[in-house]
Amino acid sequence: MENALTIGIPKGSLQEATLALFNAAGLSFYGSERSLWLASNDAEIKPVLLRPQEIPHYVSNGSLDCGLSGLDWITETRCFESLRILADLRYSKRSFRPVRWVLAVPQDSPWQKIQDLQGMPNPPLRVSTELKRITESWLAERGIVAEVDFSWGATEAKAPVFADAIVECTETGSSLQANRLRILDTVFESTTQFFANRGVYQKGGWKRTKLDSIALLLKSCLAADAKVSVRVNALRFDADVLEALIPSAVGYSIWDAQEDELLFELVLEKANARELVPVLARNGASKITVTRLDMLCE
Repeated sequence: MENALTIGIPKGSLQEATLALFNAAGLSFYGSERSLWLASNDAEIKPVLLRPQEIPHYVSNGSLDCGLSGLDWITETRCFESLRILADLRYSKRSFRPVRWVLAVPQDSPWQKIQDLQGMPNPPLRVSTELKRITESWLAERGIVAEVDFSWGATEAKAPVFADAIVECTETGSSLQANRLRILDTVFESTTQFFANRGVYQKGGWKRTKLDSIALLLKSCLAADAKVSVRVNALRFDADVLEALIPSAVGYSIWDAQEDELLFELVLEKANARELVPVLARNGASKITVTRLDMLCE
């Protein structure tokens, strides 16, 4: 479509997080519960909800201008050559960490490590997964003879009756544990990617400008959401001690607060803040406030 940028939005587990990210970037997509084509507050963008497995294919063949999906599905569908990756967006359903596709076996399985599967006698290892091509290549590279069957869902239920092992996507591993499965190894790590049809991007024009703008907005909002601003007060004679505790990679400023106090303002990752703030408090910091960086930008 020449008058609109068509964009594939992943339907399912990533849907809520993706729509929230676009909303933070000032792009609101909305529609009825049954509608897959969504309305947008930007007349130049036409979003559609699709399975993340399909989006790389449709962007690759030009049915969509751009979309979001995992690196796993881009690799699995072998679409890399016809796509232009615009942003690596490190978010998933529950966290800012990559998701992992892992090889898992039943808890009572005799196999304790991946080497136990190498050189197994016939019959071949039965593996069930949605990530069939990647799994086949990964197993072959390690000398593991296996019959890899495509799973249409509920993969955790396939072992041990329908498969000896599974390759499944996980963030926390809790679902695998609940189904009495044990992880042997990581097959693939994946993050969400924002990408465009290579031909559309190379053509230039307003679509390329729009694509670059969206990529910049999404990366900026995601970076802001992953960081916090930490403000602490300290007596002047404690300032040198506190400054020495701040890691070299953390940016900070020091201001005059009162005659005998200084104000430290730091910008750092949320995970680092959880470790650093208690240390600062034990060494003289007071009046500590922690604010999400994205809240400061609203």
